[in-house]
Amino acid sequence: MQYLYLIFRFRILLLFVFVFCNVCLAVPVICARTLTAQSEQAEQTKQSSDPFVIPANKTPKEFLEYAQKTLRENRISSDLPRTEFLNEINRQAKFIIEITDTALNLKPEEPLRIQIFLFKFQGLLGRVKAENDPAAVQQLETYLDELDTLMPKSREAKKARLLELQRQIDLFIKNDSDEKEFERISQIFFSLLCREPIEFPNGFVLNFLEWVEIAEMKLKKKGLMETSIKELTAILQSKPLPIYQEMIRQINAATRQLGQEFTLQGISLDGKQFNIKTFRGKVILVDFFASWCVPCMEELPHLKEIYARYHDQGFEIIGVGGDKPEALKKLVGEHKIPWTVVSETLTVSKHLPSMERQYGIKAYPMMFLIDREGKLVHSNARGQRLDAALKRQFLSDILNPANSENKN
Repeated sequence: MQYLYLIFRFRILLLFVFVFCNVCLAVPVICARTLTAQSEQAEQTKQSSDPFVIPANKTPKEFLEYAQKTLRENRISSDLPRTEFLNEINRQAKFIIEITDTALNLKPEEPLRIQIFLFKFQGLLGRVKAENDPAAVQQLETYLDELDTLMPKSREAKKARLLELQRQIDLFIKNDSDEKEFERISQIFFSLLCREPIEFPNGFVLNFLEWVEIAEMKLKKKGLMETSIKELTAILQSKPLPIYQEMIRQINAATRQLGQEFTLQGISLDGKQFNIKTFRGKVILVDFFASWCVPCMEELPHLKEIYARYHDQGFEIIGVGGDKPEALKKLVGEHKIPWTVVSETLTVSKHLPSMERQYGIKAYPMMFLIDREGKLVHSNARGQRLDAALKRQFLSDILNPANSENKN
């Protein structure tokens, strides 16, 4: 009874103490939750302003999906100045390397680990292209060796080697390279050619021949092209694989047409007859393309650049579009294409020979470079190879002014 009396007498004080204690206990919890919420909000804000921030608390699969989604939503514009373009490539490359390393540290199981491993290669290759730093190149080479060990017979590992080979060929064209470097790259190409199974990119063997031709010019070594073609053909004939037979067909077609007159007739977008002979005396690039072809659209800013640079010196571009006329007209208008565009569809509808069939076009883009005499000098000149070929053509004008008498 005494305890009940005391409780009743001091009930207000006890109630106050009870409430005070509960408040003291609740405040840290509320503060902690508030800080956590603020931290999460800050992280979300940071990620929304910078999509290349690595998120937390995800599974390896979620990391991979997040990276792929982020890259799709943040494609690099080809219209950026070269320095900014390379900076963006480097930024995305470092993001890929960091997020794939994070995912791999969680020890994902096969085949997810292989997918992440291959995805990291894209980041390493992008970093090398952006920086061309010796340490980055060495890291890429080491990683390719790891890919070979992890997947010794996979197409993906060999395709990674092909991408790295293409990078080295592009550097050879761009830089002052010697004969030793040519031999090294050639041996890499031939050794990859002997490894199977492998899927070579369309026109890859033609790109190799164009590179050899450029090397012959840069190294001033006559007969280099002939020797390389013989070695290449011997390897391709050694195995009865369909892909090798297709490569032999491409080599024969390319070497047969090189140095020959390039003929092209069709119907332009305005419905008029077109004949490439009307451009005789000019250096001409014939570009087979389509609006739905992503590489074609990626090439467009570069084509505009070289057109503006060389047009006044006697350079023309002839676009051969594979779209329907309405789609071609829309494309020309939206991108303000200043050169002549011929329609494959209109040409065939007028019962004229198919231009695509005439030159065996099976994939876009395909570009043919024609000299001032109307002869084919390159059967798939793109990117740096096109730049090098055009420099050669217009350097010839400087060395021999008679070549450019009819350019206007």
